Amino acid sequence: MNGPTIAADRDGVIAVPALVRGTLVTPPAIGKGEIEAAFAAVDREQTGGDPKTRVRLHEAWVLREPVLDRASMRATGAWQYQVMPAVTPLEVIEDDLDALAAGLYELEFAEVVRYVEGLQQAYGDDADLLQQVKAWVRATSEAPDPYVDAGLAMFPVMLAASVAETMVDTDLATWEIPGRRFLDGWVEVPGTVYPAPVHMIHAQHLPPIAGYDAADATPRLRALPTRQLHITAGNSPLVPLASLLRALWTKSAATIKLPYGATLAGAYLALLAARTFPDHPLTRHLSVLYWPGGDEQFEAPLFLPGRYDRIVVWGAPGSVLSVRERAAFTKTVTFNPRYGVSLIGREAFDDLPQAVGRAVCDTLIQSQKACIASQIHYLEADQAGAERYAAALRDELGRWDGFAPAALSRSQQGQIRRMKRGSFLGATWFENRAGGEYHSAVAVMPQEFNITEHPMCRLIVVRPVASLEDALRFLHPGVATAGVYPEPRRRELAVRIGARGVSNVPPLGQAGYTYPGMPHDGMLVLSELVDWKTS
Repeated sequence: MNGPTIAADRDGVIAVPALVRGTLVTPPAIGKGEIEAAFAAVDREQTGGDPKTRVRLHEAWVLREPVLDRASMRATGAWQYQVMPAVTPLEVIEDDLDALAAGLYELEFAEVVRYVEGLQQAYGDDADLLQQVKAWVRATSEAPDPYVDAGLAMFPVMLAASVAETMVDTDLATWEIPGRRFLDGWVEVPGTVYPAPVHMIHAQHLPPIAGYDAADATPRLRALPTRQLHITAGNSPLVPLASLLRALWTKSAATIKLPYGATLAGAYLALLAARTFPDHPLTRHLSVLYWPGGDEQFEAPLFLPGRYDRIVVWGAPGSVLSVRERAAFTKTVTFNPRYGVSLIGREAFDDLPQAVGRAVCDTLIQSQKACIASQIHYLEADQAGAERYAAALRDELGRWDGFAPAALSRSQQGQIRRMKRGSFLGATWFENRAGGEYHSAVAVMPQEFNITEHPMCRLIVVRPVASLEDALRFLHPGVATAGVYPEPRRRELAVRIGARGVSNVPPLGQAGYTYPGMPHDGMLVLSELVDWKTS
């Protein structure tokens, strides 16, 4: 198909267009030699830590990601380069509120359904491009190939019309009225209208005014779309997709920031929207692009009061806090950095393979990089029992290492070495190693530790406890999910666990389950993204 696309030149440099309010903007052509020279210059200035990931050249951002050997998941020494246009912040800001009110906001929800259904049907139309994008994503992804393939396979599933309908009708429902009706217009809702004290005073001292009786008033409610800025995280290609869909489902004008590590899949969706529905209001009011997170020059204009109605931010603690502080006068929806745990009763030893299989499934969600992935297993056992359980966990992790090996960055490897020499010196370690290198491990830890030390790279910390009730003191709002085994113990503890701020209390092994309309971090997110108006 003619027009802008995602394409590599003869040297393998990938040009990635940005979608700027419905228009595809292509980056300038920059040769590999100039790119390598620019990165060589920043590398010479680098004094430590992981290599720089980006440089600014001409009117473009150039990203580099290390190419990994897919069998060993070790860096090959080669780089994949992506060139993306550097647009100005004012180009993505929607400031014509009357045009939005008359156009996008009055769109019927049935048209939203037709739009996402059209994207789903077009998802694989350009099979060659889709396969090339998948190959580029696999080449650099720290997630094993089975995870990459499964994640990308979810795109057409999430674009289904039934998902859009269920999400909106459940998330925005009130008074048993389906949510789509509130998106489509003003809805009369049942209820008694009560006068304010001023009306009572008026009735006592002044003649009545025709039509000024609360008994004659009809309450009406509407879920009005908003202008949304989504600052996404790169731990999964599904994160930009989730933000994009939430904007589409709520008929909202949106700017989606593509994160380092998940640019190509998001750019492919933007390209799909521009090709499939180039003149559609949902496309014309959509921007999907990259800029460096925390770039003050780019982000300061976006965070000014009145520029956006909602800011949605995912990411590390510093990133979330920074956005909150700089966007203090805009309603900000945050998906804070959290982690998962498992609470496993002594009954696990009655069928240890089943319990361990379930527990590892909860741990290896997104190869342990997801905020719901279990990092700590609180086990009802003594030290000997904990070590028996840990040995079984190590063996199960080893099986996963065989068919879905994970990549460890230099910083993660260094962090594990520091933990073993420092705060985890008293832990009993059960490791899977090959060629002298760490692949995965279980550490039985008798004392408390700082969870921020955890490198999120297939390391399970087992904490033996006398009872699951004793583990409750370790729970707080920073824990996203707590899978519990066995089921009777889960039903017994679920409310007490939830009372401590945990959002999801599933059976062990089901932490990764999801369904349309499911709350996220304790929120019905679509209800947070619309403005509820009364009339």
